[in-house]
Amino acid sequence: MVYLVKSKKGFNMFGKRIALALTAALGIAFNANAQTLDTTAAVVNNDIILTSELDAMQKEMAANFASRGQQVSPVNARKAALEQLITKSLILQQARTHGLNLNDMQLDQALEQFAARNGVSVKTLLDQMGPSLSEAAQRERFREDLIIGEVRRNQVRNRIKISDSEVKLLAKNLKQLGSVEPSYHLSQLIVPLAANATSAQVQRAVNTVDKIKADLRKGADFNDLAALYTQGSLAAQGGDLGYIPESRVPVPFLPSLLKSKPGAVIGPIRSPYGLHLIKYVGVTDGAVKTITMYDASHILLTTSIVYPDETAVKELNLLRDEILKGAISFSDAAKNFSEDPGSAINGGDLGYATPDRYDPAFAAAMVRLKPGEISEPVRSSFGYHLIKLNDIKTDLDSDASYEDQARNLIFERLFREESIAWERELRDTAYIHVSDPTLLNAGIDIDQEQNTSSNNG
Repeated sequence: MVYLVKSKKGFNMFGKRIALALTAALGIAFNANAQTLDTTAAVVNNDIILTSELDAMQKEMAANFASRGQQVSPVNARKAALEQLITKSLILQQARTHGLNLNDMQLDQALEQFAARNGVSVKTLLDQMGPSLSEAAQRERFREDLIIGEVRRNQVRNRIKISDSEVKLLAKNLKQLGSVEPSYHLSQLIVPLAANATSAQVQRAVNTVDKIKADLRKGADFNDLAALYTQGSLAAQGGDLGYIPESRVPVPFLPSLLKSKPGAVIGPIRSPYGLHLIKYVGVTDGAVKTITMYDASHILLTTSIVYPDETAVKELNLLRDEILKGAISFSDAAKNFSEDPGSAINGGDLGYATPDRYDPAFAAAMVRLKPGEISEPVRSSFGYHLIKLNDIKTDLDSDASYEDQARNLIFERLFREESIAWERELRDTAYIHVSDPTLLNAGIDIDQEQNTSSNNG
């Protein structure tokens, strides 16, 4: 066992002999800053997951499963909780590698923007992070969730390529659907298997699938098995994908799904990520959503060590005052000062687009504006913006609107698929060692040796 001391500077890990010797000799915490003596549940590269963290996440995971009516055993909920914490650790290590962080001012602004977008107070938003947590712990969880989301978006977006032919074909199909499109309630279980797996690895995965299907025939709960066998962040869902419109169902799954009835388990279906089993829970018809498009212009200032956030905010506020007084037009200000060359040449105009095409913080600020209004400085992953909303239109029937909807649907589907692949790659190059007695006693072994000479931290 490895013992940990949690200090203000982070975690210091001691080997078993040193830790036991110090504990025996001192009988107290190891240094003056020590706050809590804890044990190690797992090691992920150069990071540590504490038993107390795993206990808390298991409790939270079990409550989430119960609230969705999923029958997941305590040990499988603990395994799903560990998967969640491993994925979180790996992504935060990526963030540190790329120097991505949020200072307190940026965090305050993000909290205000998210609270306003959801129509709640900042306190209510923080309570959603965990009502039993201290405010400092709530803020830290929100900060980590925001960073994880940003890293995921930045890394996964770069992997997505969408062809015009794909968009046009789906747009044509959407138009033929008319105003109603079926949505399927699906659950998914993935037995991990690399795309370049050996025949022996393939056979082991097939044997695992056969065992899972045998357990299902004996009455095992699909969600319970999904929590046990699925790796990464998907384990936290217990396999439940919710309702997915037909146009967003992964293409390899659709033929079998259309031939099946609710209650059926489909698969295994091979993908680059593994062997999939899909449970067809139910189906419903829903109206195709109208498309609201926003025509916005912006002025972007990027920040750096020599041009900090405070300076960018001050400059944009001064520029906003000049625009509102009529001393300079927004278009001219964008041409002269914006650091987004693609839009600056057009006076900052971004054209008509749906909000999900933009950075979430930018989109949240944009949709709160009325046509003609100019925002206060807004922080996004690109820097600080002044946003002017020029126009809003609702569009449903034009070819352009269907193509925009098709592109968004393809992006969402590919984002989910590539996110799984990206998580898998992070995991494949990681060192993972689990020492949690509960999981080890249950025969759950997810240890992994590092496959490269460098780690992700």
